[in-house]
Amino acid sequence: MLNPLRESFRDQMRGSACQEAITAVEFLVQDPPGTAPCFHYLPPTRNRFDLQVINESGRLVHLIKVDDCLYMSAEGRRCDCALLTTEQTYFVEFKKAEHDITSSGNLRYARAADCVEQLELTIKDFVSRAIIPPGALVLAYACVGRTSQRPYPGADFLALSASFNNRFEGIPIRVRLVVENVLVINKGPLA
Repeated sequence: MLNPLRESFRDQMRGSACQEAITAVEFLVQDPPGTAPCFHYLPPTRNRFDLQVINESGRLVHLIKVDDCLYMSAEGRRCDCALLTTEQTYFVEFKKAEHDITSSGNLRYARAADCVEQLELTIKDFVSRAIIPPGALVLAYACVGRTSQRPYPGADFLALSASFNNRFEGIPIRVRLVVENVLVINKGPLA
């Protein structure tokens, strides 16, 4: 998937402005406020709204800075970043609460619902550019802050997930919405 991405976004992918190659067994991804693109950093410091990536086998992971790098704000709303391995693509959108307080249940999924459009638009554009092949499983992460509810399989999530899947009706890919701030890079392709 990296080669079609580089071909499709040739100017943006020159050098390392919109991408980082990471092999750390654990790293964090943050979307800073303002117009700066996402970046990664190493623990132990961690903000509860950042994405923790567990990469136990030290696989090569490419962090692709989507919003404000591949796409500029004039091109419309897009998700914040994507993580790519040889077999898998993970799209990520961050939504931080106005106040840094623990939230759960309905509030958490209301913020996750705010992520859906940006994830959808980015994934659909990657499909139309043939970056994502037909039949691929695409994981869309809505990062809305850590809570004690992991995972939360309640009615709010089930309705949001079904709504997200319906947005891809007729598009030959499989999508899975994940509302979580921990991403585990698997050793091989997901089923």
